[in-house]
Amino acid sequence: MHASTSINNCDSCDGCKYNCCLNSSNCGASNIFNGLTPTELHSIMNNKRQIKFRAGETITKQNTPLTHLICIKSGMAKVVSEGPKGKNLIIDIIKDNNIFTGGGTVIDDSHHFTVAAITDIECCFIETSKVFTFLGTNSAFAIDLMKLYNSQHIKMHNTLINLIHKYMPGRVADTLLFLKNDIYATNPYQFVLSKQELADMSGMTKESFIRNLKDFEDSGIINHSRNSIHILKEEDLLEISRNG
Repeated sequence: MHASTSINNCDSCDGCKYNCCLNSSNCGASNIFNGLTPTELHSIMNNKRQIKFRAGETITKQNTPLTHLICIKSGMAKVVSEGPKGKNLIIDIIKDNNIFTGGGTVIDDSHHFTVAAITDIECCFIETSKVFTFLGTNSAFAIDLMKLYNSQHIKMHNTLINLIHKYMPGRVADTLLFLKNDIYATNPYQFVLSKQELADMSGMTKESFIRNLKDFEDSGIINHSRNSIHILKEEDLLEISRNG
């Protein structure tokens, strides 16, 4: 675990011991703990840690050992594939009420991505050794974990396919629509990502992203200020996304 503002036993955090795992509303659709018995659940929860990260801090590092699942309680983080020569690709944004498995769960116990805080983050680290104890004895839990892992894999796979096969305008359109529909759920939306991060989400240079953004604005599809985007013609943006 990397630098953080605080590390606490969850027993010492009001509401933490159960809120991120026992209450399905706190882990959303990715809650994998519903299938555990009370005894199994307490065995896992008694060893988890609540950790706070400041914006910009690394939560997990690519190619390091995978020892914990991460339950994001509040805040927003980016999932980054680090390439050669410092070329990074943001393949997902994760936020409140989400569990991230790390990519190598059960396979090679390695982090295949770097996860870094975009905003201040509060999360729980849950030991994989405790989690894996019940894979062979609790089939419902094993299936839920497999569903979570596969859904994250499919989402990232689709992101990569779109980045490979779409031209720049289609990639920028996908990024703007993803932020509107999946991250902020409002229009217009205020974003905290830098232009470089938006470019990393779109698989292009910062200069190319800004140029395509300006083209959308000149065409009347969006209205863009420094940290705000208003999609004015969503159907046009969807058409650009579909056509790639």
